[in-house]
Amino acid sequence: MIDLARVDEALYAMITPVVDELAAQVDLDPDNILLIGAGCRDILHASLGHTFTARATTDTDLGIAVRDWTTTQRIEARFHRIGSNGIRYMIADIPVDIMPFGDVEDPEGISVPAPRGEELVVFGFRDVYGHALSLELPSGRTVRLPQPAGYAALKMRSWIDRSAHHAQDKDAQDLALAAYWYRNAPDIEDRIYETETGFELLCELEMDFDLAAIRLLGLDALSQLSPDNRTDLSRRWAAHDKSNLARDFTLPASSPHQASLDRRKAMVAQLQL
Repeated sequence: MIDLARVDEALYAMITPVVDELAAQVDLDPDNILLIGAGCRDILHASLGHTFTARATTDTDLGIAVRDWTTTQRIEARFHRIGSNGIRYMIADIPVDIMPFGDVEDPEGISVPAPRGEELVVFGFRDVYGHALSLELPSGRTVRLPQPAGYAALKMRSWIDRSAHHAQDKDAQDLALAAYWYRNAPDIEDRIYETETGFELLCELEMDFDLAAIRLLGLDALSQLSPDNRTDLSRRWAAHDKSNLARDFTLPASSPHQASLDRRKAMVAQLQL
């Protein structure tokens, strides 16, 4: 499914300098960095063999696994904080959102970086980090790259948190892209046609391969999480109206494949938890 040799080195341009600076300036082990956001999305997209461009962005998002607040204090002391969210820094001339997770979470899934002064949702970061791939950057340093299903799990929680209050459509678009990956992945096709469970699912959905692939994405997203987090995400997902998700469940304009609203509703209906 994933072949990192397909990734154009240009996609690392907003990641490698940041990781190099964090390693050199605050002694952050790159293996403790979880690549999230658009950088993660674009690398996964390319590694799966897709060439059309996704939604553009001008910043970088990183999760950092930490035991205490020492590392974030060093980041605060070394780099200039910008913006108003309390976690964005200018690092290597690139705006970077730093999201601490790990032992600093209290309760689980919530961290409170001092400069931010309020809760930061890092739901599922530890789980996804545990399942993540090792990604070697052009500099030779290695960070963690979520699996496509782990990326989807984090995006599902992001959509839940942001859809009702900010009317943002970017999480829905990113979920649509993850669904596209599954609909066009040879190993997902093998699971559906060559396993008993997959074929039963296909029959249940009247031989609609795309819907079966999206159902698998939802199931795989849950498999990336701990039992408690699976329950939590499932409960939150079930409680939300998905009409806005279906409306915004669109692929980039550069994609050759666009679905009608009715088709998007059918797809979203299969993104079950």
